[in-house]
Amino acid sequence: MITKCFNPACQAPFDYRAGRLVRFSSKNQSSSEKEKHSSIEHFWLCGDCSSLYKFECKAGMPVKLIADEKVACREEPACMVTYA
Repeated sequence: MITKCFNPACQAPFDYRAGRLVRFSSKNQSSSEKEKHSSIEHFWLCGDCSSLYKFECKAGMPVKLIADEKVACREEPACMVTYA
């Protein structure tokens, strides 16, 4: 059960009405066909953290929190990247 923001530096209590709630599905790759199953995990970032960070999910790796590149880019005055 989610109780607080996924950002370890943040202690904001879980509020499904604010922030970003995501669901990741992974499949257990077992040798036996009977033992293969999917698992679903939920992660939440509070409103403040969701504007600065995003989740990174790669096969076989735990979910990580990374800085949102769009936010970092917008803070640099010489940035020429445009966003749709």
